[in-house]
Amino acid sequence: MRPAGGSGTAKNLADVFISCSRLDRGRVQPIAERLSSLGYSVWWDARAGQASASEIERQFSEARAVVTVWSDHARNSSVVLAQSAAALDENRLLQMQIDTGRPPAPFDTLKVAEIHSGKSEWGVLEASLAALVREKRPPEVIDHRAASGARPTIAGAPRLLLVAGATALVAFAGALSAGFNGVMRPDQMQIALLGVMAVGGLCAAAAAQRLLSIRRAGG
Repeated sequence: MRPAGGSGTAKNLADVFISCSRLDRGRVQPIAERLSSLGYSVWWDARAGQASASEIERQFSEARAVVTVWSDHARNSSVVLAQSAAALDENRLLQMQIDTGRPPAPFDTLKVAEIHSGKSEWGVLEASLAALVREKRPPEVIDHRAASGARPTIAGAPRLLLVAGATALVAFAGALSAGFNGVMRPDQMQIALLGVMAVGGLCAAAAAQRLLSIRRAGG
């Protein structure tokens, strides 16, 4: 197993390519060492730009997984963005973040292992890395709107819609019964039926809005 970082050769290409900002070298070094300790050969530009462009391209192209280390510096790096985009297109991208900022779009639609502020989601990254490198399963895409509970909903979730619909049906049946038994005058019955129809229409509109919201949220 080749040590993490370094130039490498065509005969000794890495399992994992780490894409990161050069300004984060100090924080990336222990990450590379940890991945290497798990049995993966790891390559990253540990010497701050001393690796040639051809060597970087060769290691990037041949790596089974690309791990992007997101940070404030990485989000502003055109190289990190380009490498991440290429890896995403090839279903090789895994991600971790070492500060509190989310990755930029569209990378925020992928799983991100958070290693900062007391969080240590190494298990998330290691499981995804094993699946990608050893089991050759592509990374899982998730919808953070659904995961965070931000999926659009309407006032009156399904239970309220059911109650409102049942109430409208009971009122409709009661109005018909009262009309047939002579309890209500025709004009009163007409008003009652209009009210029932209005409630039914609101329930139908609410249900349609909910279905549209779920579809837009990918449900």
